[in-house]
Amino acid sequence: MEFKDFPGLYQASDEASLSAQKNYKNIIAYDLITMIIASALAIYNYQKVEPKLIVYVISGIFLLISFALTLIIRTKKFEDVWYQGRALAESCKTLTWRFVTCSESFENDLTKQDVEDYFISRVRELSKEFKELNDSLNAKIVVLPVITDKMWEIRTLNTLERKQYYIENRINDQKDWYASKAEFNKKKYDNWFLLIIISQFIAIISVAFLIKYPESNWNLVGLFTTISASAISWLQLKQHQELKQAYTTAAQELNFIQASFGNINSDLELAEFVLDSENAISREHTLWLAQRRK
Repeated sequence: MEFKDFPGLYQASDEASLSAQKNYKNIIAYDLITMIIASALAIYNYQKVEPKLIVYVISGIFLLISFALTLIIRTKKFEDVWYQGRALAESCKTLTWRFVTCSESFENDLTKQDVEDYFISRVRELSKEFKELNDSLNAKIVVLPVITDKMWEIRTLNTLERKQYYIENRINDQKDWYASKAEFNKKKYDNWFLLIIISQFIAIISVAFLIKYPESNWNLVGLFTTISASAISWLQLKQHQELKQAYTTAAQELNFIQASFGNINSDLELAEFVLDSENAISREHTLWLAQRRK
């Protein structure tokens, strides 16, 4: 299924979450960069008053910018929109896949009207549960169809066709996404940790240099300790190691679940298979959400 084939609430919450995530991470990055620049300006101790004053003024400007960015992070609450939007989007997505595969509560023996009414009521409940997101949702997207034509089209396929569609467009897609993200986060974690080690090592060398040459006007300690601290903060924000573990576990679990899909020949067996798969995906998301809120 393409993005446009999902309910409007899913599309709106996904967009709101991604936008808030981007804004939050960008502001954090700019905040850390301004502090690094401010510390970089202090690496040389000018003897004359005029250049020293210029450096102080520029440093002050960057520190004010950093202060303003910190206030924006506090007041805008991008993080809350990011988390809640992701939770709402994933809930809508799981509900949609259950609908199109005639899974639990959306069985094939129910009338079209009953299935439609129940799906709409569940989406309405989700909307009320995350009503705090309303200010962040795009109204033009929210009013898109709750049940799209593509959802009805997939639902009318026979059992084997629905099974194959679910495997190819949900399980394989999700499994590949988890695997690629796990490797991505592993590389990022290694790179950032290497930067932390290098920065701390240079800071130690700089201290040793100042001990031997205390009259020197060069002082790199502040700069590299700030870089190290900023890298640690960024690593904690991104949580690359934790996400790598969560994604790897989810990919493995989906792989084990998929191994049993060959035995599915009835709607009941497909419904159980979808339920197990969606529960595995939900556990990954729940774990991610819990880690982000620590």
